[in-house]
Amino acid sequence: MNKTWLNTSLLYLLITALLGSVLRLMGFVSLGFNYSNLLHTHSHIAFLGWVYNILFALLIYSFLSPQKQSNKIYQSLFWLTQAANIGMLLSFPIQGYGLFSIAFSTLHILTSFGFTYQFLKDASLNPDNKQRLSFKFIKAGLFFMVISSLGPFSLGPILSANGGKSDLYYNAIYFYLHFQYNGWFSFAILGLFFRMLENNTISFSVKKGNLLRGLLFISVIPSYLLSVLWTKPHVSIYIIAGVSAFIQLTALIIFLSLIADKKFEIKSKFSGWVYFLMCFSLFCFCIKVILQFFTAFHYFADLAYQIRGFTIGYLHLVFIGFVSLFLFAFLVSHKELDLNRNNKTGMTLILLGFILNELLIFMQAISTWIAKSMIGYYYSSLLFYVNLLIVAGIVLLIASRLRSN
Repeated sequence: MNKTWLNTSLLYLLITALLGSVLRLMGFVSLGFNYSNLLHTHSHIAFLGWVYNILFALLIYSFLSPQKQSNKIYQSLFWLTQAANIGMLLSFPIQGYGLFSIAFSTLHILTSFGFTYQFLKDASLNPDNKQRLSFKFIKAGLFFMVISSLGPFSLGPILSANGGKSDLYYNAIYFYLHFQYNGWFSFAILGLFFRMLENNTISFSVKKGNLLRGLLFISVIPSYLLSVLWTKPHVSIYIIAGVSAFIQLTALIIFLSLIADKKFEIKSKFSGWVYFLMCFSLFCFCIKVILQFFTAFHYFADLAYQIRGFTIGYLHLVFIGFVSLFLFAFLVSHKELDLNRNNKTGMTLILLGFILNELLIFMQAISTWIAKSMIGYYYSSLLFYVNLLIVAGIVLLIASRLRSN
């Protein structure tokens, strides 16, 4: 794998965690930043700095021949992407969605289009990829990544037409989040998971695998409606959203059945940490699908909208629990993260910080829902110090890599 690409990705993960800590600190210390602008910076660096970069590196490594991996166009695309990321990192805290931040985010989208085109072109030259379930998942993920860009592209016209933040504005943001989380991220991670099985000669039911991919694929577009139920649309929208949520739940059952058939082979092929991180990640994926199913019901859709903690907890569940922990498992399995003491400690701190973070967020949300009360110092010391565990864990991972490179 390209060491520079991986190290750059981990650096963005650290920046994401540090920005998260600053956001927590702003709950009880006045720092002079605009909270909303910093939140936009946090989310963009998380998605486009950490996840996009690391998937960029892992997809090229996993699906292209060594000759194609060395194609200079990927180096050009990668560094153009970093120019866009640095631009967003500098402009979003100052202006939020403004001329420069939109220009840099547009540059990132255009480079992602270039990557999608070139990667699929090069990967299709390998006849082995065409038959692999893993590659079918990756193609679907890239398709949804492209679709997600319609959300950011629509923000300018929406703001211009409405002169402010309307329901349409928020639905455009939810459109982007939905197709990133439930499309691009989910399909890419599942594609890498099946690639790991294929590379370790773990055979699985192709019929179940294709059915899983098909059900998830057809559910992604209509399940976007789950994100707009807070606007209290026509009853027909609830029905479509409910059907899509049921399809996703059916796909989850098929996925669990597929894994159950091969659980002993999977456990025997992967080391303790890889197996644990993989299982933990896929457990978070299961919780994600179940939570989405509940939001198909009017009561829970309103609850998720009214109590922000449920939404924040869900987003972190997917971003850290499902996506990031699986990426760590993949890196460990390919010897890019050694199982030395520092890395084990780092991953333990990240896990502990994630679990405590989720417990605090959901405890607060449930407390607000049932007792209409707040946990003391919720937005101050508790979450801030918990977040520092994640920061410390990432620092240890990066320090270990720098020493070993």
